[in-house]
Amino acid sequence: MESIFFTYKAAIDYIESIPKFTEKHPLEHTRQFLDELGVSKQMKVIHVAGTNGKGSVSAMMSNILVTEGKKTGLFISPHLVRHNERIKINNTDISDENFLEVFLNVKNKVDELKNQGITHPSYFEFLFLMGMCVFTKEQVEYVVLETGLGGRLDATNSIENKLMTIITQIGLEHTEYLGNTVEEIAGEKAGIMRENTPVIFQATDDRVSGIIEEQARQLHAEAFPVSKDDYKITIKTNKSIDFCINSGYYLKRNFSVPFISEYQVMNASVVIEAAAHLDFIPAYDKIRQAIADVKWEGRMEIVAPGIILDGAHNGSGIDEFIKTFNDVECRGKKNILFSVVQDKDYDYMIFVISNTEVSKVYITQLDTSRGLDVEQIKNDFEQNNCKADIIVIEDARQAYDEAVAEKREEDMLFCVGSLYLVGELKEHIGNKMEE
Repeated sequence: MESIFFTYKAAIDYIESIPKFTEKHPLEHTRQFLDELGVSKQMKVIHVAGTNGKGSVSAMMSNILVTEGKKTGLFISPHLVRHNERIKINNTDISDENFLEVFLNVKNKVDELKNQGITHPSYFEFLFLMGMCVFTKEQVEYVVLETGLGGRLDATNSIENKLMTIITQIGLEHTEYLGNTVEEIAGEKAGIMRENTPVIFQATDDRVSGIIEEQARQLHAEAFPVSKDDYKITIKTNKSIDFCINSGYYLKRNFSVPFISEYQVMNASVVIEAAAHLDFIPAYDKIRQAIADVKWEGRMEIVAPGIILDGAHNGSGIDEFIKTFNDVECRGKKNILFSVVQDKDYDYMIFVISNTEVSKVYITQLDTSRGLDVEQIKNDFEQNNCKADIIVIEDARQAYDEAVAEKREEDMLFCVGSLYLVGELKEHIGNKMEE
């Protein structure tokens, strides 16, 4: 198909045809494409890695820069509904027209280099190249880059010069790619660090902190740990959490996150520390506004009164979800809509959910070949002696509608287990609102 005949839908179909889970290309492969595409090296890059929290931290950092009037590019993954979500200018998804234009630029270069024997970029690499091309075209001053998988070998790490690096909470994930221990995974995440470039990191695990600090020492990079002692929660509601910073540049300043999970206070504290090490010092009132106003979909997102979507999909993520689930005040019953992919630690996820006071568990099937079969999920809940009513509805949209219809005003419904589930439900909710 000639490029001239590509539509936005055809571009999406092409991107979706690229294998997602293939062996990573060397970073030099990605750098060659960046050079050939004329990607600017003048942009100030803030690179974020971690097991959990890196998306929230990226969104908060971007919002601070935008609130300060800085033209900012934000590259995140995965998308929930549309591919455009991955590439944002000043926190706004790029348009379909812009998406198609940059797609054609990248595809034409890929075709050209393919004829020279250079292999096709992977799915993630292709989208990353698109993002960097958009940021160059739009002449953004700052770029916030969220890593995809890992850090050291991730395509985003092909960027050499960085303003700073940020490492969020680290736990076991993708062990088939990153290592079987927290220490090994921390080493992969720490691979985003650069010589003489400050690193701000979540210091809640001594094993992780030791590895990051040693890597920083070798790179002559200043390391700034953020622990739970660096903030104090003052007020919690079912919509937000207020807290005070106990150390650093913004000492004794008050902030608020528009989330109900305490881990977002840690994420915000990491961002507040990072903001103090930018090439300018953001005003307190701007940071406070940016964090209070941040939007981050699918992470304890309240989509309607008493209805929450959360993308927790690994062991440490589900632990944080359970903490919030148990702590949140509810006058009625707490119900869960759940599904999961096969390659996640679903046994542990189901075990911890089964040991809560959940009243009903709606089990549904994900619209992906990676989705775990509903009967397997149901059997796991039964084997864990879950006391909740188990309801199996294979279609996720139908499951959501039924769960909402049965929910009383005083009840709460949590939809959790996979970002695929969150994406399907957000698309469904959006379509219902347009009807």
